[in-house]
Amino acid sequence: MQKKRVVLVLIAIFLVLAAIGGTKKVVEMRQEAQKERQIAFLKAHEQEMTEYVKKQSRYVIIKDYDITDIKYDWESIRVVRSMAFSPKMLGIEVSIFNNSKELDGFEIYIIPDDINRPSKIKNIR
Repeated sequence: MQKKRVVLVLIAIFLVLAAIGGTKKVVEMRQEAQKERQIAFLKAHEQEMTEYVKKQSRYVIIKDYDITDIKYDWESIRVVRSMAFSPKMLGIEVSIFNNSKELDGFEIYIIPDDINRPSKIKNIR
């Protein structure tokens, strides 16, 4: 009788741990899919982001940089929020160049219409 109870408890523990591990895997898969959607969205809007960096970025304007090339670190994309009730944004690291010489690097923030399934840019900071 005691052995049956121990076996049942061990089986129950195993099932709970397996369920937790499976749930964790599903969450990781969803996060990866979400990040892939965000990367694809930003790559589709790369021209708009480039125009912003070259002509409207306060940082670039203040430093008076002459930009010939811009590179985006697609793996650096992360969801950020500047203040408690502000909209969620996608942050991406940017490197700017003049004739193959790196001038600077910084991060820009894109506010999409939907952070999980973005389809258009509402604002860039």
